[in-house]
Amino acid sequence: MTEQQASLPAKDLAAMRQAMDAYLRLIQRQGAEDTVVSERRALLEGLLPMLDGVERNSQTFRRVVEQFVAGCEVPDRVTALTCAREFYYFWLDDVKKLVEITARSGFTTRNVRLEMAESLDALILRMETQGFKAFPPSLSIYIGKLFEDGMAEYDIRERETLLKAMLFLLSGQPYRPDSFRMVVDAMLLHLSESANKSAFLQLAREYFYYWLSFPPAHERINLAEEAAQPISLLQPGNTTRQR
Repeated sequence: MTEQQASLPAKDLAAMRQAMDAYLRLIQRQGAEDTVVSERRALLEGLLPMLDGVERNSQTFRRVVEQFVAGCEVPDRVTALTCAREFYYFWLDDVKKLVEITARSGFTTRNVRLEMAESLDALILRMETQGFKAFPPSLSIYIGKLFEDGMAEYDIRERETLLKAMLFLLSGQPYRPDSFRMVVDAMLLHLSESANKSAFLQLAREYFYYWLSFPPAHERINLAEEAAQPISLLQPGNTTRQR
């Protein structure tokens, strides 16, 4: 979601349902199975009444979505956040942005169920308790680049910890950009402060191209076609310190 400088008039429920139908038809054309479409329809049917009558801007949408996701069952929260985020530009009627995202394969076609934790600390503790260390080579390459660039060791370790937690959640998912994107959404649900969420998004954007460019050996063939289709949300950017 990008910041909007001006609010657009509110949509009524009928108009929002038309926008929802357009979104669902698009992901179905892109390969989403009927069960995925049905689950997302059910989730968005819960979101639309919360958007009824509100001015259309990013701040309002973000606030409503946070309330919506918090009210969802824990196993559904990642999918709820993902489909709400993808619905955003349909809600805005931003055709130009939708064409851009579609061209970049920016919509997901799978719903995932991840073993969420109560907090980031709880997630890290579970990772450490399980002794998880199956990190892709991209992590050490990225951390090495930060060191070469002269970043302070404390800041490097802070980023490394966040990325390890994300990669722990990502383990077992298909090594594809849409998996990365959905796990970024999952990580955001483990962060409480908006500044922390913004900082993590910057970190994920920066790391994404390392992750995609330096996969484990057994994943390289599967990523041959994906490498030419970057995700619009995850464009290169400078890392902002996570506090």
